Amino acid sequence: MKKIVMTIVAVFTLISLGACTQNKKDSSKGSEETSMSSKKDQTTNETSNTKDQEKSQSVFTAVLVEDAKKNDTVDQSIRVVLKEVEAVEDPEKISAMMKNDGVILNVSKEQLANGITENDLKTGDKIQFTLVGLPAMTMSIPPQVAGNSVVKVEKI
Repeated sequence: MKKIVMTIVAVFTLISLGACTQNKKDSSKGSEETSMSSKKDQTTNETSNTKDQEKSQSVFTAVLVEDAKKNDTVDQSIRVVLKEVEAVEDPEKISAMMKNDGVILNVSKEQLANGITENDLKTGDKIQFTLVGLPAMTMSIPPQVAGNSVVKVEKI
């Protein structure tokens, strides 16, 4: 009798282990399929977000508070401190955030239009800057706009 019970328990254990092992293989396959579909959805979202950003750019004019200068960061971005910000085109209605205290733009040399450099941007100069639809901004006073949210900066 003991031999029969032990045999049944052993067979049941082997079947259970076999089922668990098979389940792990199937779950990794499902996980892989989910991962692939997530990547596809992410690529689709990035593409549509880029198209939306191109359509809804905001354009502003402002006056430089101080001369433009290089930041002491690794990327050597250029710090442009602005006041008297006026909206030319503002589909996202973000001008209210910059109206009272101005704004600080952190831009790269490539974002400066018409071959201007940081040495060309002096206190009192009027500039026009273009931002992506809803730019990444700090909650500081004045707010700072990250460089990847700035499309271009040009002197007028």
